[in-house]
Amino acid sequence: MAFSLHRSLRNIACHSAGSQKLSKTAAYLTLQCSAFSTSANRAKLPSLQPTHNANADFKGRKEALLASEKEMYPVISDEPLYQRISDIRKKYDHMSAEELAALDSSDVDSKLTVRGRIASIRAQGNKLLFLDITQEECKIQAIYRLNAIAAGDEDRFRKSWEWLRRGDFVSVTGTLSRTRAGELSVRATSEIKLLSPCLHPIPLTLSSDQTRSHNRTVDLLVHSAARDILRARAFILTYLRSFFSARDFLEVQTPILSDVAGGAAARPFVTHANALGRASESSSSTSTPLELRIAPELWLKRLIISGFDRVFEIGQVFRNEGIDATHNPEFTTCEFYQAFASLDDLISLTEELLSGLVRSAVEKVPVISTNIQSNEFKFDAPFARVDFVSTLESRLGITIPDFVLNSSADSEEAKQYLERLFVTNDVPLPNPPTVARMLDRLGDHVIGPILENAKTPVFLMNFPEVCSPLAKSAKAAGKDYMLARRFELYVAGKELVNAYEEENSPFAQRRKFELQFRDREVDAEAHTTDEGYLASMEWGLPPTGGWGIGIDRLVMLLTGTERISDVLTFGGIKGVVGQE
Repeated sequence: MAFSLHRSLRNIACHSAGSQKLSKTAAYLTLQCSAFSTSANRAKLPSLQPTHNANADFKGRKEALLASEKEMYPVISDEPLYQRISDIRKKYDHMSAEELAALDSSDVDSKLTVRGRIASIRAQGNKLLFLDITQEECKIQAIYRLNAIAAGDEDRFRKSWEWLRRGDFVSVTGTLSRTRAGELSVRATSEIKLLSPCLHPIPLTLSSDQTRSHNRTVDLLVHSAARDILRARAFILTYLRSFFSARDFLEVQTPILSDVAGGAAARPFVTHANALGRASESSSSTSTPLELRIAPELWLKRLIISGFDRVFEIGQVFRNEGIDATHNPEFTTCEFYQAFASLDDLISLTEELLSGLVRSAVEKVPVISTNIQSNEFKFDAPFARVDFVSTLESRLGITIPDFVLNSSADSEEAKQYLERLFVTNDVPLPNPPTVARMLDRLGDHVIGPILENAKTPVFLMNFPEVCSPLAKSAKAAGKDYMLARRFELYVAGKELVNAYEEENSPFAQRRKFELQFRDREVDAEAHTTDEGYLASMEWGLPPTGGWGIGIDRLVMLLTGTERISDVLTFGGIKGVVGQE
């Protein structure tokens, strides 16, 4: 009788808790597969089952394997015959049946060993078994014959494979051949070895987002599309490293824990270091508060001061802020800093990097190629440019007074002027309503639609100084306010890059820090004054260009993924907490 996946899952669900304790995931997966109970749906299932007897399910499998005393998790020896399935495919896929047979009849030992997970088991009578063995995304068929394994002893032959289940990791040794249908196969010459049993039936799909996020292990196991996104992410990271290394940038790692988290306007995570505790009169020891970094920027600029002209870092940052489809408290950025680089240099390098990355990814990464072509994205340089202040003024039909844009006069008068603009244009005020936040909000409301409709990358440039406390500034032509030497890069409305000429005057940097610090009373995310960084600047920071990109957002854009959790290896923080 053919083995039924649905029946085995139903048996698991009905099995008493006293005889077998199921994990929450296994119980859920049982319900997930109930959709395949109809004969129409069962007909669509791939061949998952050995056709030996009704016991070929997972009910009580743990107990049965333990009772059999079968070696389930052996130490694998240095197997000289072992070859990866992908290597076998590369080496032998082009060979005909006759060429493979010639190898088998030659004096050279033609045996090889494959290792992988069983994707399907198909029995033909009592004398022949077919198994699909997978490793990474490669598959090869294994043929298991009565005469080759048990010399005609059907009982011995059946016992040698009846314990196999879909999902088991096994080792198969044999010779290569082709079937009549032309499929490259390994003809087993010895018994299949169990390397690690699968103790639960692997579902065909997971339809619940909650189950997928809380059991990412099974999600990735079941869905090849989820694995494809992680491979695309790896490709992007490799490209970035190669790009910067080829241009003499030094990859570094900077501290994640420090006493002050600077480099961005964000709320940090706070922890404590017991080892740094100091004895006091009231207590024998106290712990020292530390903050997880919100950006590596200030550390990387210290390295420029130290004499490293070009540095970059790819790493995680942590911001204790909101969670939604595109934001996670833990995310990955790439930042680089280059001495003597101007804003024009940063623009040229950005165009070169992204156009080259997309061109290479379209050729080599199918999931990226499909998304770029379907959305008709164009990453050919030069990219378009939009001016922040002039676009804001032309769209609102006004001329913003200099005193509003002048960061040295973050006055109540400026705030009141902007508040009237918000009322006139029916735009909700940000919280807190500082000049910097109000200008940012107006930009989102007025310029955002322009950026969202663009199928090509767009540089948004010439921000007021008040919006960019770490950037170098220059006076706007014919005006009494300062513009930051900064740009942001957007694609389809999504911000990808933030870059600017770094403020290298410790005196101007202190003034900007202090202006930001005034907002701390109402804005917990405003920059704090980092005295350590200011002290290091006094040793001399050369004119420097700085650049940062959100890796997760870049992967989302290039793969067409809507949720940040889908581009993170184990999903967002909501799924990581309570991960099975």
